[in-house]
Formats: sequence, C-alpha cells, structure tokens
Amino acid sequence: MAAELIQLNPGMQVERWTIVKKLGEGGFGAVYKVSGPGGEYALKTEGVNEQIQVRYYSSIDLCPVLKMEVFCLTELGKRGGRHFCKIEDKGRFGNFNYVVMTFVGKSLQDLRKEGPGGHMSLGTALGAGIQTLEALEDLHGIGYLHRDVKPGNYTVGRAELGELRKVYVLDFGMCRKFTNDQGVIRKPRAAAGFRGTVRYAPISCHMQRELCRKDDVETWIYMQVEITTGNLPWKNVQDMNQVGEYKKRCRFPPAVNELFAGCPAEYAQIMTLVDNLKYYDAPNYAQIYGIMRSSMQTNGVQEFPYDWEK
Repeated sequence: MAAELIQLNPGMQVERWTIVKKLGEGGFGAVYKVSGPGGEYALKTEGVNEQIQVRYYSSIDLCPVLKMEVFCLTELGKRGGRHFCKIEDKGRFGNFNYVVMTFVGKSLQDLRKEGPGGHMSLGTALGAGIQTLEALEDLHGIGYLHRDVKPGNYTVGRAELGELRKVYVLDFGMCRKFTNDQGVIRKPRAAAGFRGTVRYAPISCHMQRELCRKDDVETWIYMQVEITTGNLPWKNVQDMNQVGEYKKRCRFPPAVNELFAGCPAEYAQIMTLVDNLKYYDAPNYAQIYGIMRSSMQTNGVQEFPYDWEK
C-alpha cells in the first residue's frame, strides 16, 4: 500500500510541524507526535495514491478515511462537540496528505488494562461511560454513526493540559452518515457488510443489517461492561458468527447474568431500553445518563478522582 511507504523520521519538518516520533500506524497511514507553534500535536498521514474514487466525495483531496475525519471534526467543532480533537492544520506535503490535531493521552483500553484486575473502579467506569456516550450523542447530532465504538478508540486528555478528566473519541474512518442533506434519516440498505470490531459489534452488524444510532449505543454497553469488569464472556470466541450468537443469548438467562456479572444492575436496565429501540428511533441519552448517575449513588461510589489521576 502506498501509505506504508511514508516513513517520517524524528527531526523532519512537515510545513511548520517537526516530527518527534511515530505513535502508530493503521491500514491507511501513520500517526506521529509533532511539535509546532503552541506545543505538541498529533499528525496523521495518508498516501495520496490511497485516493479511492467514491461518488460521495467531491473535490477529492484527502482519501475517504482522512476526509471523513476532517469533515466530522470540523462539523463537531462548529457545534461545540464536547469530546473531540481540534484540527490545527491540514494539507498535502510531498506524496501524502496530513491532518494535525490535538495530541491526547492514553486510551481507555490501556487504562483499563493497567487497573487492578484489568478493569476500572466502578466510579471511574461510570464517569467515563457518561463521557463516552456524550461523544456518541454529539456525533449522532451531526447525522453520523461511529460504527467502531471500543475502548481503544477513546482516550483521556493530557495531564500537561489539565485534561485528565476529559475523554476524547477518536477514529472516524468507519463513520457513516445516516441522514440526508435535509437531515432526514436515510432508508436502510437491504444488506450492509460487517463494519467494526467483532468483540464489540452490535447484533445487527453480525446479521449484516444497516446500522442505526441504537447500534452505537449497544456497542457502547459492551465496552462499558469490559471497562467495569475487565471481561466480555465471548472474548475468547474466535468465530464471528459464534460471537453474534453469544450476544443474542445474552438477552436471556442464564447468559444475561454472565454478561453482567460484576456490573451494577443498571447496566441490564440500559440494555433493555436500547434493545427496544427501532431503526429510526433516537436513543434517550439523557435517561441513560440519569441511570448512570443514580448507579453511582446506589453503589455509594464517587466519580472523581479517576483511577489514572491517583
């Protein structure tokens, strides 16, 4: 892949940004830590040859993955999105396109694994859960589904910026617009391919149905269980179809008790609410936040300080 050829070494300049080190790479390019005016940032690259001609993308300058990221973050910025990186710069340099954005801290996946027993304390899990759902609410508010909700796609802010209590959502490469230009929800396609990560994917995804807002929230529930207990009952099941069947079984006893073992009772209550939603329905985010807050009181836990502040 063309993207693999782009290797930026420490000390190299990309316009006004100096490469500090490589943070990681994905299917479409790499992410680097850079320094520039005002501090440290993240720079994402994507090879110019990666351009995929898709009719939804006019004036194709960035390839669809990076273009989606820029578009979502720009729209969210206009709407005052609460949990999103800010775009500092974007452009083309040599044989690649780049975007410079807020440099964030560790992922919730890493923070979960660092916790005792491989999970977060209940107060932290509930607090982080409210923020991660707020991010989805904001994204849905601009007419987009995330479709790859998982602990690895959320991070906390950096201590230097005093943002250890702020959660960010990342990676909009799998996003899909579920509304048309008039803001009306698009009719579902007859069949949709599997998108996302098998461990957290909603049942609809396993059934290759068109996803909707409730599916992002269902995925969020699985993530919530994992950060709370360190476990999902199907985590060692390799076969995608078997994982889908396991998730269906978890709607009924005894499997539902296995899914929510070690979780507050409120999680099962939220799942029932979400499972009752239909394709065109908007989740009642405020009701879910209320249930999460009351869970803190019922269980006698505090949200702060978060585990990683201690």
